[in-house]
Amino acid sequence: MRKSIWLTAILLSFWLGAAALNIYDVQYTANRGVDGSYPSPWLGKQVTLEGIVVATGHRGEGFFLSERISGAWRGIYVLDSKYNPSAGDFVRLSGEVAEVFGMTCIRDLKSLQVLDRNRSLPSPVTISTGQLSNPMEAEAYEGVYVRILNASVTSSKGKNGRFTISDGSGQCAVALQSFGQKTSAPSVGTQYAQVSGVVTFSYGEYILNPFSSSGTQFQQPVSTQSRSWGKIKSIYK
Repeated sequence: MRKSIWLTAILLSFWLGAAALNIYDVQYTANRGVDGSYPSPWLGKQVTLEGIVVATGHRGEGFFLSERISGAWRGIYVLDSKYNPSAGDFVRLSGEVAEVFGMTCIRDLKSLQVLDRNRSLPSPVTISTGQLSNPMEAEAYEGVYVRILNASVTSSKGKNGRFTISDGSGQCAVALQSFGQKTSAPSVGTQYAQVSGVVTFSYGEYILNPFSSSGTQFQQPVSTQSRSWGKIKSIYK
């Protein structure tokens, strides 16, 4: 009897410890690693995490998970095509921490349980283009839902909807087709009031990936309607 109670206590403490682990714990590191990719301290280990699904269908093979309040180190990519959660689902999942092309992710899921549905997405964290162009700062936003304000297109790479933007603090890359959109890259000089999405890392570059049409909001021109109407009226006086 005592042995059974002891075993139950161990299993319960293990489960509580796993559930207590959060995305921040898995993502945060000050260690650049041998290749400068800032590998997770939990690399190769099995973890259990809870979070809100922010975006699904990234390149047809994964989704992004966020803590209730988005912030530095508080988002992560889940590389999985077995389960099909929806944006807004609050889930608990278990899987292995891995580095894929230098990006920390959870893969080989053992389980995924939807605990609640239709949660509001966390508000995106406001950052600058300069923060994504600086690897030491950008790493904190890998997998995180962010937004950049008042930026303009500085170059249009064209391929796969890729282009770069700047808010005056530096340049960062944006990819419009990461979630299956067919949108082409905008022309140089295009002004955006806001560009929001999730940050990925691959081949040495941090990239902002809008996952819906509302992720890119154009800067509206200043209206001159009242002055033009005044000119028209003056003609007929």
